[in-house]
Amino acid sequence: MKRTLITCANSGIGAEIARRVSGNDKLLLASRDLNKLAKLAANLEASSELYQLDFFDSASVEQCTSQIIQQGKVDNLVLILPRVAPSNKVFPSEQDWLKLFNNYFVKPLSLLKGLVEREALNNGAKVVLISGLSTKSAMSHYAMNNCLRNAWLGQAKTMALALGEKGISVNTLSLGGVMTKAYTDKLKGKAEQAGVPFEELMQDEVSNIPLKKYASVEEVADAVLSLLGPLANHMTGQNILLDGGFFKGY
Repeated sequence: MKRTLITCANSGIGAEIARRVSGNDKLLLASRDLNKLAKLAANLEASSELYQLDFFDSASVEQCTSQIIQQGKVDNLVLILPRVAPSNKVFPSEQDWLKLFNNYFVKPLSLLKGLVEREALNNGAKVVLISGLSTKSAMSHYAMNNCLRNAWLGQAKTMALALGEKGISVNTLSLGGVMTKAYTDKLKGKAEQAGVPFEELMQDEVSNIPLKKYASVEEVADAVLSLLGPLANHMTGQNILLDGGFFKGY
């Protein structure tokens, strides 16, 4: 039985991926809130290992990494990254920038670093980094994401080159809008504030997307499962867009 590690497993996307994987693999679920993880695990078909993981705390990342390794090697890793708050600030202060880079890149990366350097990924393992559309399309209201998410893209490329000889694939899934419960509630609040029906707001929201919709969490899970399966047997270092066609470049 494969061991599949999912970070930020309490998120809407993480929980759906866990549910979809649970019938086949042993789940390693990591998140800041162990109580919520326990509730999630209780509703899954597979046995689960639960790990407390705070990506903003170096000690937490190191402890989680060590605990995972003690239980055995990992076959699949779905690295759901913490979300950076929207901002149109082009030039954060040096202090703010260092804090952002540490919390949203350096510290989360140390989990991957620990697993790779301690040879805790099995040969043939599949790694999927879930990121955002700013890896491909610059967005004014996600100015810092434009930099941070591309740092992850470069790291994924570097890992793909370094780990390929072990048959380990490393791919990035870059998401556009996803109708998680939290995002759906936010849009409903926006519609109420604007005094328009939710359906009318959504028509405007997705008017620049060829498929005229945001992704469902189920569709995101479908894509992740594909990248954990045979599709990635001869695919690595790729940035896959799941955006309904929003990005229109070649």
